[in-house]
Amino acid sequence: MNETLATILRRRSVRVYRPDAVAQVELDRMLEAGRYAPSAMNQQPWHFTAIRNPELLLKLEESCKSAFVESNVEALREVAKQEGFSVFYQAPLMVIISGDPGAIAAQYDCTLAMENTMLAAASLGIGSCWTHAVMMFYATEKGKAVFRELGVIFPEGYQPYAAAVFGWPAEPYPEAPPKNADCVTIMD
Repeated sequence: MNETLATILRRRSVRVYRPDAVAQVELDRMLEAGRYAPSAMNQQPWHFTAIRNPELLLKLEESCKSAFVESNVEALREVAKQEGFSVFYQAPLMVIISGDPGAIAAQYDCTLAMENTMLAAASLGIGSCWTHAVMMFYATEKGKAVFRELGVIFPEGYQPYAAAVFGWPAEPYPEAPPKNADCVTIMD
């Protein structure tokens, strides 16, 4: 199997991280891979915000937890009640990809950029986990205010479309859960 396919099949959501920082050279490689993602009409409507400040990550996490606690989705509220609940899993790095909502396909473009970033991280041995709490929280007026208060700003008019945490896994990757083989139709 080639290296690209092996990386894709090996990548898992990591929820336990070592406190060691992701070095600048590795972060640069991950972000470069993100910037090379496809985008509708090559608009590249994204902006990457990398947060490594531990105090800022902690404050942002505490705020984003409220998106689960106050959600209309019962399953999210139940998760938030669990002891030790964490939306960022004490990861030492978060990347938020914001985009221009006026672009043709900003949400999809930013999501593709995040997938490239996550796959690049996996190829370097760095774990990752998508964290939708950022977008859920930012979608509220309270969330926008908290982001401003914390100094997490995006280019004028941009909004976050993708967020993930990154770090060195503290445990071996888990086995892949069963995948649905019946979700493919091939029309010859």
